[in-house]
Amino acid sequence: MNLRGKTLILMAIIILSLTLSFFIVSQIIFTSSSIESEQSYTTLVLKNTVNSLNNDLGSLNNTVKDWSNWDDAYNFVRGTNPDFVNHSLTNNTFSRLNVNLIIFKDSSGKIIYAKAYDLKNNRELPLPDNLQAIVSNSSLNLSRDENGGVSGVAIINGTPVLLAAKPVLKSNGEGPSKGTLIMGKFLDQNELKSFSNNGIVTVQRYKTVIPNSDFDKAKSALLNGSNVYIHAVDSDSIAGYTILKGVTGEPTVILKVELPRFIHKNYQNAIFYLILSLIITGLLAAMFIIYYLDKNVLYRLDQITTSIISIGNDLSARVPVLGNDELSDLSISVNKTLDTLEESIYDLKKSEERYKAIFENTGTAMIIIGENMVIRLVNTEFEHATGFSKDEIENKKNLMDFVLKESLNDIKEHHNFNEFRSKNQMTNYEIRLKSKSGEIRDFFTTFGFIPGSKNALLSLIDITEHKKAENQIKASLKEKEILLREIHHRVKNNLQIISTLLALQSDEIKEEKIIENYRESENRIQSIALIHEKMYQSGDLSSIDFNSYITSLINDLVYSYGFDSDNIVTEIDIGQYTLNIETAIPLGLIINEIVSNSLKYAFKNRSSKKISIKLESLDDGLFKLNIKDNGVGFPENLDFKKTKSLGLQLVNSLVEQLDGTIKLINDPGTHFEIIFKEPEYKKRI
Repeated sequence: MNLRGKTLILMAIIILSLTLSFFIVSQIIFTSSSIESEQSYTTLVLKNTVNSLNNDLGSLNNTVKDWSNWDDAYNFVRGTNPDFVNHSLTNNTFSRLNVNLIIFKDSSGKIIYAKAYDLKNNRELPLPDNLQAIVSNSSLNLSRDENGGVSGVAIINGTPVLLAAKPVLKSNGEGPSKGTLIMGKFLDQNELKSFSNNGIVTVQRYKTVIPNSDFDKAKSALLNGSNVYIHAVDSDSIAGYTILKGVTGEPTVILKVELPRFIHKNYQNAIFYLILSLIITGLLAAMFIIYYLDKNVLYRLDQITTSIISIGNDLSARVPVLGNDELSDLSISVNKTLDTLEESIYDLKKSEERYKAIFENTGTAMIIIGENMVIRLVNTEFEHATGFSKDEIENKKNLMDFVLKESLNDIKEHHNFNEFRSKNQMTNYEIRLKSKSGEIRDFFTTFGFIPGSKNALLSLIDITEHKKAENQIKASLKEKEILLREIHHRVKNNLQIISTLLALQSDEIKEEKIIENYRESENRIQSIALIHEKMYQSGDLSSIDFNSYITSLINDLVYSYGFDSDNIVTEIDIGQYTLNIETAIPLGLIINEIVSNSLKYAFKNRSSKKISIKLESLDDGLFKLNIKDNGVGFPENLDFKKTKSLGLQLVNSLVEQLDGTIKLINDPGTHFEIIFKEPEYKKRI
């Protein structure tokens, strides 16, 4: 489909979408608004109807009040005015008062006068069957204190009636009351019609509502606390419902006002004409836009497209420039692009020639492989390395055809195309290839993707001779490692012999001071011998596990001074540090001297004996060593940095050797804090 057809379809879709969207939105907004307006209007009419009914009830109340506070009526009820009926209760009285029912009853509740009258046909009606039950209602037995009376709706023979009742008093309003006056007005269809000029008014007895009828639904809704219930009867009418209470205060009838839905219809008509006007306007706008686009854009764009298609592989052809606007700028840009493309193709050909020359003359074997590891291109060096010609290899052999079985897993791992293409990285590895003659040679391979393609470039450097030399060096290093372990072992044995000789020599000496000096020398030699023992047992000949070393050293010192785990507590918190031998020997001697001093002098006449050693790492490569006991403490008059004690002189000298600092902290007991940095030495091979 051409651009013109697509544009027409797009415009139709846009207009249809806009119309549909506007219709949906307007339906939601206008329908909601129309429903709200309808309900408000129906509620208003219903309230006006109820007000009209209440006005009639108020007028009836006023009439009853006038007649109940009258001496003639008072005497009639008392039985002293028998002519009251003939003079005052004529048919004309009913018409003048606009009432259908007048009842007088005495204070005992007995009816002394009752008459029903049809105002429309001007004739007397038979009295209702349930008249006695109505007038016997306790709500209508009024005393002097209830001169306010009662009023409301009652059901007489199935017909709703407005009733008002007041106690019969004298004209001055004084009593005592001798009875009750009741007047009623039938709520027939003519009377109900007079309550509303806009709708049809009907009532339904509350207790005889037909199930599932509209009155039943209204009754359920009104029982839930709502004063008014609005219900759309059908598309042409809407009704409002409310409950009217009787003289007893209980619900008696449900009043219904049914109205035509002219508001809803007006909203529907408004929406229809609005949508129609939108469609007409949209069509006119679409026709204008399409005409403008076709004349000023689509036609010229079609000319440009036709010219570009006709260029094909002839990059010397150019697009015609029409007009002086964005489309003409587009034509100029296309022509410039064609110029650039023509130059780029020329440069690309030159570049391909240069890269091909580099590919052939790098001095290393080079190959290009595809996604399935099929070899696409090889250079002359790869021919020489494998013994196969280019015609035998290219697009015929797979890289795996040359790789030894032992290298297959490595090369498959490194040739995960998706992984390495996503990372856009190069990787190096070693492989072993088998030539046509069966010779096996080692190659150092560099693997990388060619940008913009699914191919990868491999550069293979022959390292066969290098591997042979490397294996010889590894064998030599293994021999050297064995030799170093033997040296550490022999040094440790020799130091053990010296320590034993000193012990034997001390057995022949009786002077305690000299014996103590021999013991200190033995311990110093033992601390050094222990390092050599740890060295030849260690997997790394350049460093030892300092935690294991210090634990062994302290246990030996405790034993040599006659202590055991029952009479002294040692807390060692060294951490998992590995130190080189240049640091471990002086640090071990420092710990040896300070702990020896504690064991010799700190715990005389002390029941609790405790020595703590803690090594922790600080910032900037520093370490902090804390050695403390809970003994008698260091003599206050003695400067440990200027003492003649060989042990403390050795400690200060060894701290300086480590470029560290040492200070004595006045804790209970003796506490030395040493901060040092492990010296950097050339790593041993």
